[in-house]
Amino acid sequence: MTVSRSERGRGAIPGTIVAAALLSFAIAGNSVAQEARDEDDSGPLRLIPALQEESGESGQAAPGDDASPPAASEADPAADGDAEAPAAVEAVPAPAVEAEVDAEAGQSGQDEAEADEPAAREPEEAGPAADPSTATGEDGIMVGTLAAIDPDAAGILLSGIEAFAPDLWSGSRRARIEALLPHLPVAARSAAARRLALALLTSPAQPPAGAGEPGTLVRARAERLAAMGARDHALALLERAGAPGGAEAMARLANDRLLAALDYDAVCQGEWSRTGRSSDGYWRRVRVLCQAAAGLIEAATLGLELLHESDAAPDPLFDDTIYAMAGLAEPVLERLDGPTPLRVAAWRLAQFPIPAEAVKTAAPDVLPAIIGAPETAPETRLLAAERAWALGALPIGAVRALYLEMAFSPDERADALENAQSLESSLGRALMVQAIEAQAVPALRAELMAVALAIAETQGAHDIMAHALADLVRTVPPEPGHGWFSGTAGRAMLAVGDREAAAAWYALATEQAPGDAEAAEGALRLWPLMLLGSDEAHVSAAEFEAWRASQQGDGDAAAALASVSRQNALAMLVDALGGRIDPEVWDRLLAEARFVMAAVPAPALVLALESAAGEGRLGETVLLALLLLGGEGLAAAPVAAVAPVVSALVSVGLVEEARALALEAALRAGL
Repeated sequence: MTVSRSERGRGAIPGTIVAAALLSFAIAGNSVAQEARDEDDSGPLRLIPALQEESGESGQAAPGDDASPPAASEADPAADGDAEAPAAVEAVPAPAVEAEVDAEAGQSGQDEAEADEPAAREPEEAGPAADPSTATGEDGIMVGTLAAIDPDAAGILLSGIEAFAPDLWSGSRRARIEALLPHLPVAARSAAARRLALALLTSPAQPPAGAGEPGTLVRARAERLAAMGARDHALALLERAGAPGGAEAMARLANDRLLAALDYDAVCQGEWSRTGRSSDGYWRRVRVLCQAAAGLIEAATLGLELLHESDAAPDPLFDDTIYAMAGLAEPVLERLDGPTPLRVAAWRLAQFPIPAEAVKTAAPDVLPAIIGAPETAPETRLLAAERAWALGALPIGAVRALYLEMAFSPDERADALENAQSLESSLGRALMVQAIEAQAVPALRAELMAVALAIAETQGAHDIMAHALADLVRTVPPEPGHGWFSGTAGRAMLAVGDREAAAAWYALATEQAPGDAEAAEGALRLWPLMLLGSDEAHVSAAEFEAWRASQQGDGDAAAALASVSRQNALAMLVDALGGRIDPEVWDRLLAEARFVMAAVPAPALVLALESAAGEGRLGETVLLALLLLGGEGLAAAPVAAVAPVVSALVSVGLVEEARALALEAALRAGL
């Protein structure tokens, strides 16, 4: 069994290595004594130029920092070149509390109008409210104490994300929100859920009523944004709030953003003495990484040894990577299970292959660094790309490009359809995309797309395959002769949010159904999804019975149970959206209720969600809805949990968001 260098105890480095390390450390102008220079040691210093605007600094070394490190290695452009640019962020002032004004001044109407429009003000105009105990002096001037703006009320505006109303926490108790907010799921594989989470975390709003430490809620919101991989948004939110104790969090966020992008130069430029002055293990390990990136590996290992003498928190995964680079330990590759930005930056610097286990827990913005690792297995890179897309951190075009880059043997290409099902699932999808791209005959290409989408659905990857093939699906027109493709094409278009194109395929299928069995099958397959997309859904007994009959399969018990589950899912989702269902439909479902074995969502969450929605508590409803969907979102949530979420969102006026969730859930349930 391999024993990691960090587990061997102190004093294990030979004296010659220590001497060499000290010599190189002194030559580089970065001796340990530099930590005791006559400068302010009150706390960790900021590392990012964007955080130094007050002093006019622009990322250069601080005065007196003569020793610049040798050039660090370039960041791998493949790691983040394909990533979507972050949504534009606009800082907005916290909602202001109306101040009392002197009526004799003749400006009460103007002042009240300004107080009613806080979101339109520039930050400097969002002043604090006057204290109620103000007094009026002899000259008519009001004298009083200005109340501080609550940092928890701050927010930012994101491009493409509609902010919630400033009173979104009205009626909620602060104690409950403070307890629940840190548990908000951030890795849900659902575009609709992700948009709701972003709106909830970034909207400027008065905090819920109740006593609490100022800044607690905004720091929790920023932490959840960072866990989503939205470190830019988290940093902007903290900057806007000016929350007490937020300087260290902001510095780490900014640094982790650069580490995730593998921008070693930006992290290390001029920061040799600054990071070394902090006793915090994080910043001292940043300095160790910079030394390793500059080729000063002996100094880096010495820095770790000195760090182990302190009370800093251990990080054996990072430390063992540095020791392995120095040849003092074997890399412990099977333990790369905590992919923080700092660790991934070290692994990429060491050119270690990253295992698939690291992909499963990596923050979204760290995944591109794994995708661009040439020493990592192709299937792991594909897995990272697909997960990054599912979490909104990578555009589908970048995933598709990676599919096309994968290398396959001539034999694998010769029978792509057969081999795609024997390969690891992500590699199989890549092979199918390549085969579809290479097929010049439109009819054969459509057949390959139908098979590829069907295979992906059995693997729980219909959404990503639909997005990857969407442009090619659109090359097949919904016209006579293509009725057989209607069910496949319509479902793919719904998966990418193109309801208009799906409606065209459904119209073709219903028109061709009387004389075309395959078109009729496509119409039945699309019927439940089109219902969920309708503003006035009505499940008639006749249509339901025809659809139910098409779901029975070949009499297999498992197929019959799956059919009953789909029938119940449709009824629950339509009902949650406020649609009408004929009594005969419920009669049929009740007769087969004994066969249904569905996971039951947490009763406390369901009851709390219903209560919050019934009383119009918008923010609390969204928070509880996302908690009920769970960490995996719609990928794992049973319809029994999705239906109350959809119903609650409709109750508080989020109808389109509810419909989007219902359609996502229906597609995942196989409808």
